[in-house]
This record gives sequence, structure tokens and C-alpha cells, in this order.
Amino acid sequence: MIGRMTEPATTLPAPAVDGGASPAPPLDRSAAIAQLTRHATGGELTLDEYADCAAAIAAATTPAELEAATAPVAHEPPTPVPTRSRTLVGIFGGTDQRGRWRLPRRLRVFAVLGGVNADLGHAQVEAPLSTITVLAVLGGVSLTTPPGVSMQLSGASLLGGKSDKRPPGPPLPGSPVIHVRAYTLLGGVSVEQRKAREATTA
Repeated sequence: MIGRMTEPATTLPAPAVDGGASPAPPLDRSAAIAQLTRHATGGELTLDEYADCAAAIAAATTPAELEAATAPVAHEPPTPVPTRSRTLVGIFGGTDQRGRWRLPRRLRVFAVLGGVNADLGHAQVEAPLSTITVLAVLGGVSLTTPPGVSMQLSGASLLGGKSDKRPPGPPLPGSPVIHVRAYTLLGGVSVEQRKAREATTA
């Protein structure tokens, strides 16, 4: 008696195992940058504080890092109260503008047989575009700014000079724009990038 033949068992292939999670979509930083710009151009943040926050936003790689980077500007910015135009004067002497101070839409700087030094890193900018008009006659003006702030230098010189000594590089996203109009007569105007600040501890 011939037994019934049976077909060989068929082995089904094992389901493919996902070797890794799909790559995360790129972070959308546009909302964070827009919020930072509102704070940076409304007189609340100094340029130092803006630059630190903008660099942290650019370096964030996860939503948690982006949230931490924007924590200083997560609240609604206060209603800006613009100040009048200001004037810094150095005549037969020197003027140093340091510490926390407000940079209005228009700032005038005069150096006549003297000098003016202004640290823009501590300036609270009151507008997306600020114009600094500088006149240096037998004197000198030095403007220092943190890295990544958008600066534009124009003007004219007669037996003097004006120079932007900052290293080349793109501005940080959402940067306020500072336009320096420099006019010199036997004097000089320089825009310099300040060295990176040391990390502060709480």
C-alpha cells in the first residue's frame, strides 16, 4: 500500500526588521527666529544677548534644544518705548560708552581732537535698522560689536580713514542692521568685532 505523499513544508521569509528609525525632519527655526527678532529690535535684549540666543538657535538639533534656546524670549516682548536720538561727544578728551545702554534709531557721534569708544554689545537696539552718523576731526571713533551682528559702513574720508576690521562672515539670522555713516578729516573710524565672551556661571 502506497502511502499518501505530502508536499514539503514551505518556509515563509521572516518580516524585514527596521534597522533604525527614519531620520527626523529638519527643525523649523523660522518661528524661533521671528520671536527673537521681535525681542532684539524692541529695546529688550542687548546685542550680546541677541547673539548668544541666535547662536543657540542655529546650533539646536532637536526640538528640546530649540525650546531651551528660545527660553529667554518665550514671553511676549514688552511694548517698545523708543527714545529720542542720542549724541556721544569726545572733544579735547575721551568718551567711553559701556554698560547697558539704549541704541535709538539714530545716534550721532562727534570726535574732535578726542576719542569716542562705544561697546555695541551692551546696547539695547530699538529698531530693526539703526543709523550711526560719525564725524571724526583730528580724532578717533571705535565701535565694537559681537560676532554675527549685521553692520554696514559707508561715508567719506579726507586725509583720514574708516575701516571695518571684523572677519568676513554671514550675519546671524534675524540680526538687527546697524548702518554706520562715517565722515573723517584727519581722523579715523573703525568697526571691530569684540572677542567672544567667556561663559558666565549662575
